[in-house]
Amino acid sequence: MEIQPIGYVKNELKKPEHVKNAGEIISKIVIDKKFESGLYKIEYQKFIDVIFHFHQSGDFDLVGPIFTGETRGVFASRSPRRPNGLGVSTVRLLKQEENILIVSGLDAIDGTPVIDLKPADFSFFRQNNEDDDLPLHNPRFNIEKHISRGETKQLLKMAGQIHGHFCPGLAMGVIAAVNGMQRFKQISDGMEKILAIVETNNCFADGIQYVSGCTFGNNGLIFKDQGKNAVTFATRNGKGFRIRGRNDLRQTIGRLFPEFETLFDEVIVKRNDNPEKQKLFNEESRKASFGMLELDFSRLFVTEEENVKVPPYAPIEESLQCDECGEIFMASRGKNRENRNICNKCLNVHHPFLDGYGIHCT
Repeated sequence: MEIQPIGYVKNELKKPEHVKNAGEIISKIVIDKKFESGLYKIEYQKFIDVIFHFHQSGDFDLVGPIFTGETRGVFASRSPRRPNGLGVSTVRLLKQEENILIVSGLDAIDGTPVIDLKPADFSFFRQNNEDDDLPLHNPRFNIEKHISRGETKQLLKMAGQIHGHFCPGLAMGVIAAVNGMQRFKQISDGMEKILAIVETNNCFADGIQYVSGCTFGNNGLIFKDQGKNAVTFATRNGKGFRIRGRNDLRQTIGRLFPEFETLFDEVIVKRNDNPEKQKLFNEESRKASFGMLELDFSRLFVTEEENVKVPPYAPIEESLQCDECGEIFMASRGKNRENRNICNKCLNVHHPFLDGYGIHCT
């Protein structure tokens, strides 16, 4: 078998290492002049598949660890160490300049030989509705991919879908969680193998939940009402580390994004509901959020190793029907009185609850 390169990659990536933020990298694909006519009408394509050669990769292992630490076969991973050294990436075509294609999202280093180009075709999945089935084996596949590549911008965009808006607090949670998950190199499957202990119930916590996969619903999230922008990540062996915002973080945000700070005081603190002011605040909040992603981690956070007393796995409790209201409740959230099961609500038992002011009772 003889394979002839049709061109090469030109970009800022100089070393064969794990590529972060590939979606943000702009590359040029320089096609050999003798193949230039093969680009005819390629400008009509929004996405193209690039087949290239991992020319600086070493020997391969048929089975080995991937970026998350999980063990997989080479054909079930995107490892560059492959039997035939071929890579495939789907990129966005930004522009064509004669024999040069300018693209984003190419995770290949400078000088990589390009073997072939093809228009990306998603129609098969759309026609068969299989795109809905692809992630079922791992619902967090795309999130884990962005974590491994350090693509905080993509993660912040998606975290905004559950948070409802973009703000520096959400960005902080995303940044901290990406750092934590990269340290662990372990998949978060929502089965309490990784725990996140958050110390605040503000915007920061939503970034932690989305990126880490540790939530109240899967018992991976523990809340300590200490009012600090801090989170401790730990595995079940109790080994972990605490990430907290630096003491001068508020001053840093105010200095770098003064328009946001001014509007925050006016719209949020003083509750100015003027539509124009709110619109301006949302714009500045968005700018500040994504601007924070460009800052060095050490400028935002302090990290300390910590031993954690890990709680037992959440119990599986019996469900009972309340003999008063007729509703189903967890057995531990009620009592049996005179052979009648009564839920705490009917017993007028008041438990601590969480709202914007923290944990308290009424």
